[in-house]
Formats: sequence, structure tokens, C-alpha cells
Amino acid sequence: MIAGRRHKIQDPVWQLGVDVEGLMKSARNAIHVLMSAERDWLVREEDGRELGHYPTRREAEAVGHKLARKRGVELVVDDGRGRVQRSRPRKGLFARLFGR
Repeated sequence: MIAGRRHKIQDPVWQLGVDVEGLMKSARNAIHVLMSAERDWLVREEDGRELGHYPTRREAEAVGHKLARKRGVELVVDDGRGRVQRSRPRKGLFARLFGR
């Protein structure tokens, strides 16, 4: 308090107009593809629930992409070498045309 004035401390995120709840929801609802061992690729949800094991990265990414597209969430692919790719799958043609 300076000279009898009260200064209200505002949340900087609120000032920027960032949708924190939306960001947290999208982070929680991602599908992850990661290498768990040689010739073993894992597809799992953000909370750790395993959805399947696949022998190749290509197969795991295909399944992860389908799941992420169906659920409308982000796909996160970790290649096992420290590189992470994030993508938000596009909706299909009919979904874009008819708003589904």
C-alpha cells in the first residue's frame, strides 16, 4: 500500500486473455506415441492409460492419428531420441463441411 492506496494485483494470464482451462484441457487430452523398447512403440493417453503396442513407428502413428482425430485432441510423437513432434489432426472433409 502506497500513501493509503490499495493496489490490486492482477493475474498476468487473465490480463493477456489466455484461456488457461482450455490449454490445460488440451494438454490432458493428448494421445502420445513413444518408443518403449526396440521394435515396440506404445500408444497411450495423457494420463498414462496404454492403448496399444505396435512393432513399428508407422503403425503406432497411424493408430495414434486416428484416435487423436476421432477425439479431437493433439497427437504427440516422441521418437526416443529427444525429439518431440506435436500435431493437431485435421477434421475430415464432411466434418468440415457440415460442422461435425
